[in-house]
Amino acid sequence: MTHIVHESAFHRLTITPIMAALENLGKILSKAEAHAADMKIDPLTLLTAKLYPDMFSLIQQLQYTLFIPAEFARHFAAEPPPRVGYEEKSFAEVHESIGLATAYLGSVSPARMDDRAGLVVPTFFDENQGLSAETYAARVIMPDFYFHLTVAYAILRHNGVPLGKLDFLGKIESVPPR
Repeated sequence: MTHIVHESAFHRLTITPIMAALENLGKILSKAEAHAADMKIDPLTLLTAKLYPDMFSLIQQLQYTLFIPAEFARHFAAEPPPRVGYEEKSFAEVHESIGLATAYLGSVSPARMDDRAGLVVPTFFDENQGLSAETYAARVIMPDFYFHLTVAYAILRHNGVPLGKLDFLGKIESVPPR
């Protein structure tokens, strides 16, 4: 007898790729740390680097990359989110927060996400504005998460860290057609 396991599309299109992206981010940051050590660059130089003077620094981009998914997941998780994306000041602290955020995201039940997909949730930038969880994910969370992640990547590339597209995308596993 074949058992069909319910896979939540909502979870698969939000939590799953965010967790993979955070795992890739950890690897990217390890490469950045190695590059800084090899080139005798103070890590603070990278962490405070910006693409343009009026943009956030690398550490601020990383903080948002951590805060956004934890803030989103709190609407579906059984526990409150860890405090990530607020006070990190070093690569080590960012790595620690990636671990906390990833563990938290991993605790989110796909079934609970399905049950709450239509729930109106307040946006993190305006508690008086609410959107359905699915709309919030599609129009705010996913684009904002990838924006800050991409800018962090670009800051590191701009500062000579040898990264390529596969560092950003990570391992892509082949899946047989359904």
